[in-house]
Amino acid sequence: MALKIGTKLIGLAALLFVSCMNGEKNPLQNTAGIDEGNNNLTAMEKTSNTEKIPKLKYFYNTDSRNGMVTERIPFPKEWQQHKGGEFAFTGPNGIKVYADGGRFFSYTNDPTLLQLYHSTGINVKYPLTMDQAIDEFLVSQSNTINRKMVKKYPISQLMEFYKTFDSMLFKVEENPKQFQATAIEWEDPDGTRWITVFNYQIEQGNNTVNWGFQAGAMGAPAQYFETAKQDYLNGLLNRQINPQWLSFMNKQSEYTIRKSNAAHVQREAAFNRGVAERQKQWEANQDFIANRQRNWEAGLEARSKTQEHIADVLLGKTNIIDPETGDKSKIDHTNNHYWVNSKNEYVGIDESYIDPNKSAFLNNRTWREFKIDDYR
Repeated sequence: MALKIGTKLIGLAALLFVSCMNGEKNPLQNTAGIDEGNNNLTAMEKTSNTEKIPKLKYFYNTDSRNGMVTERIPFPKEWQQHKGGEFAFTGPNGIKVYADGGRFFSYTNDPTLLQLYHSTGINVKYPLTMDQAIDEFLVSQSNTINRKMVKKYPISQLMEFYKTFDSMLFKVEENPKQFQATAIEWEDPDGTRWITVFNYQIEQGNNTVNWGFQAGAMGAPAQYFETAKQDYLNGLLNRQINPQWLSFMNKQSEYTIRKSNAAHVQREAAFNRGVAERQKQWEANQDFIANRQRNWEAGLEARSKTQEHIADVLLGKTNIIDPETGDKSKIDHTNNHYWVNSKNEYVGIDESYIDPNKSAFLNNRTWREFKIDDYR
């Protein structure tokens, strides 16, 4: 039995993780050896003993809100996809893949519009360059666990991938936008190697700047890392979206934006009589920005559920839930079951049949079992 006593960590720093997917304009580059799965169309590759085996397999993701398939992505057939839990994919030899996730922000020098951002819950942050964002959101967290950056290099193909996808999205207006994609490789103290794929974008509007990033990660023991890295990058570069799903989401975006604009006119008439025409345009832009961010956070990621910040995920944390209040707390994920007492101390136990209330070692406390929550 593995037993651990610690102090319960109160509060969460959950972020919505999102993903971008390329569409029909980005056909698969490595079609040989891909198992079409449910389509029963399998391309085979001969081996040295003349047996035919699929090398790659399409994995499908769906939109949890409507059940539509959002994308397919080619990874090695031996990898396994997980719809919940810490990892999106796992493979043989200790391969682990975290789902894409990210953050998006807006900023303006206009004090009135800035106040509107804060009042409507928009994430406000002065724009950072890509390198500054990597330092703030990844490097600083990696330093806390002695994870060392090994190297960093651009991935121009992935930058074009995201640029192409963005061009397929419904937009009210076109603004100058820049994309960058970078791979960062890391090494843990135990020798485990990681690669983070960091996709950065920034858009200059009429009176505002919208910027943010998405990041996913794959890790493996050093001796398997290079092969796993190639498989991981190949999958990212060859992922495809479902055009029917994209069409549906674009129609939903257009409807939501038009409805939001109509509601805006009513709000202006009721609360902003006498406001200058310039202020009306700013608020209309705010409606658009808020809607677009909701689409990024809720519509473009196949998993589309709350996940932790990429650095928190890499730390191997999990949440436990108080069965009476529903409150969540973050702890180190080391056991299968967790019990908490009134002093916010917890014990981690692997066996389900063990009750710490009956333990001679712990009988001076009353313990309640908390549920493990994957929050994905």
